[in-house]
Amino acid sequence: MYALDRLTREAQILEMVCRLAEERSGTASAAEEVVQFSTQKEGVLSFWDSCVAIPNVYTCPVERFLKTLSSQYMVRINERQQGLADSVCVKLVEELLQRRLPRRQGSCQAEQVTLFQYWSHFEALPPSSLDSYILELAEEVLLAQNLNSDDQDVVLKALKRMPESRLRKDGLKALSLLLVEGNSKVVGAVSAQLRTLSENPGFRERALVSYLEQLEDEEVQTRIAACAALGCLKAKESIEQLVYVCQTDKETVREAAKQSLMLCGEDGKSAHRRLEESLDSLPRIFAPGSMASTAF
Repeated sequence: MYALDRLTREAQILEMVCRLAEERSGTASAAEEVVQFSTQKEGVLSFWDSCVAIPNVYTCPVERFLKTLSSQYMVRINERQQGLADSVCVKLVEELLQRRLPRRQGSCQAEQVTLFQYWSHFEALPPSSLDSYILELAEEVLLAQNLNSDDQDVVLKALKRMPESRLRKDGLKALSLLLVEGNSKVVGAVSAQLRTLSENPGFRERALVSYLEQLEDEEVQTRIAACAALGCLKAKESIEQLVYVCQTDKETVREAAKQSLMLCGEDGKSAHRRLEESLDSLPRIFAPGSMASTAF
């Protein structure tokens, strides 16, 4: 569903570009002349206009976008926690670009964000104002930071005060890593929270999408953590993907996926048995006595 939603927005963007090419030859003096939202998004397009340099309303250098965003929201965000604003601003840009920014200072000079990337991100969100969205994003970023803390007390406190609405991709990833890296007390608290929150269908769907994407992460430990989280959720919906991981990934990830299958009810256990049987039936090419003699 999420992939189809994204493709739908990409198709809408192509339609806009074609319309602009025919009607305006690509000229516009404000964002609202190019894009419109299907629901109320107060302050979103006017903020974009404050970032760009007329006559080009279509692209904005990332550094200028970050500077404008920081100047408008830094004081309010840092009232929540000193130094939080920088992380929040970077997080928004990464959401727009759908990839991580390089962390070296000055490395974003050539980076650009487009009006269409900006529109696509906010179009997918429920009705809101830019102010409320930024402050909510700040809470999400702060929660993820606390869950990633080296201080166990900070982590446990965050787990106790963890609103479901603020658990997004980074927070969900942090929870999954705690399942494989935390001590028994932390693991127990995370497991209990995930199972309780998963009773909410909206949260469960969001968590499943996040953890299934995490199975494709380049970091082995992150993929292991995704397996652990799917097992914790007893996610029968992930059985097919877990079986694929068992057949293709590194040994440590395969073992984590097998353990998770065993937690996914009878369907998961059945898939695990079939997997083991298929592996047992493979020729033992390198087993003792299985190699043909080459002696002459």
